[in-house]
Amino acid sequence: MATAQGLQRTFATWSAVSLISGAALWAGGRNDPARKFGRQTFAWGVINASIAAWTSSRPMPAPPRLRRILLANAVADVGYVAVGAAMYRKGLRPDGAAVMVQGGFLLALDTHFAYHLDDSAPPEPWDDVEPDALAG
Repeated sequence: MATAQGLQRTFATWSAVSLISGAALWAGGRNDPARKFGRQTFAWGVINASIAAWTSSRPMPAPPRLRRILLANAVADVGYVAVGAAMYRKGLRPDGAAVMVQGGFLLALDTHFAYHLDDSAPPEPWDDVEPDALAG
């Protein structure tokens, strides 16, 4: 069964892969399309790493709520793939391809964990805390 911790680890790993491969392609790509693909991948890596860092500092929501969040994200992921495809068709091929890769991976990640999330895990102590109480 999938766990929230597994989701965090996988997302953080994807962020690191995007940062490292994006930086390498952006700096050392043999041609302009490779550098553009790298720049876009690096930018997504920065955003993903920021999200991963922020979510790791917060209490993880209960599995049913996390599943709803993941499914909402999956809808956004479909949008990323569509935007990437539109960019690609409009001549922004390297950037569009990079957006489609990111959106496709995030769609696979979100739907996998939404489907396989372990609802039988014991609730965390903060699951019944009101969100406003966490603010501060």
